Amino acid sequence: MVSFGARIKDFFSVLLFGAASTSSSTKTALVSQGFYDAALDFSHLSNIAYCVNAPITPLKSDFSCGQSCVHFPDIELVHIFGGDFFSTSITGYLALDHVKKEKYVVFRGTFSIADAITDIQFQQSSFLVNVPALNTFTANDTAPEAQIDCKQCKIHDGFSKAFTETWHNIGDLLEQHLDSYPDYQLYVTGHSLGAAMALLGATSIKLRGYDPILINYGQPRVGNKAFADYISALWFGNGDGLEINQQRRLYRMTHWNDVFVGLPNWDGYTHSNGEVYIKGKYVNPPLKDVFSCAGGENSKCYRSEFNLLAQINLLQNHLCYIDYIGFCALNVGRRELNDLPHYNGPYKYGHKTEEQFIAEGLELSN
Repeated sequence: MVSFGARIKDFFSVLLFGAASTSSSTKTALVSQGFYDAALDFSHLSNIAYCVNAPITPLKSDFSCGQSCVHFPDIELVHIFGGDFFSTSITGYLALDHVKKEKYVVFRGTFSIADAITDIQFQQSSFLVNVPALNTFTANDTAPEAQIDCKQCKIHDGFSKAFTETWHNIGDLLEQHLDSYPDYQLYVTGHSLGAAMALLGATSIKLRGYDPILINYGQPRVGNKAFADYISALWFGNGDGLEINQQRRLYRMTHWNDVFVGLPNWDGYTHSNGEVYIKGKYVNPPLKDVFSCAGGENSKCYRSEFNLLAQINLLQNHLCYIDYIGFCALNVGRRELNDLPHYNGPYKYGHKTEEQFIAEGLELSN
């Protein structure tokens, strides 16, 4: 007979993880010190995205932003994009490092944690219906060659709208950035909802023939199983995402009891391969607490532990990725207290209302 305690645990497990099935493999592998150090660097780069248009320590044209930018004395800021700091726009920056010979596309997560939860809407849109095709840098490109062969793919409604808006805002500038310095290694990174955008953006970039390396942090589930399988096949071929080597190009960092990694938690959503799990609860976790995971929903990784009190501590677990991401956003969750602009319409995607979205010639998904 199943105990009452086990039933309670199962209930909260479904509440957190949803109906997504766990992966068949439970294999894990420790990461190297070299990977750990690289993941820390990109955690810092993702954090800097929260300084874009920030009121106290904004990211400046010389790539300075107070203490957050001191890790990168050689980076050149190419362009910032998105809305103002107090909106839920998909914001970020393009940058170069001429010493390391690297170029970056970095997406910021949602400023307000409350807005981030609201953005997880209870519907999916068809992956290529009324949203830009991925094999293009042009918003709402309907050319046959811009489409991908993934007819059953569906993604989160809010993410599809955000992708449309982002490509509308930066498509031409992005392509110029990608074509500059062709011998530089390209990296795409982001945190939270910015991680979801990084996944879609990096996939689009990859389909256009570039060779991006994607490292994201705290990414929610983006789409259904067909979409997750498509992403896994595109980035890993027949691999399960366990091995870390020179050929690998996707790393999806997750953290102990980060509730956002488990969202959306209703039927149909699931993660792709590529998870690298941080078991340590705090910043600077020991190397032994960071490991690569086979499959998208490995029961020995993020899916392995559930702590209700820890889940309530949203900021600690969602921002703690080797170092803290998001501390440039010093007023997180305080928009209403400061009487700042706050859109209250039926949709929250980017910084546009439905009327503004349509006025610019962009399409809403059905």
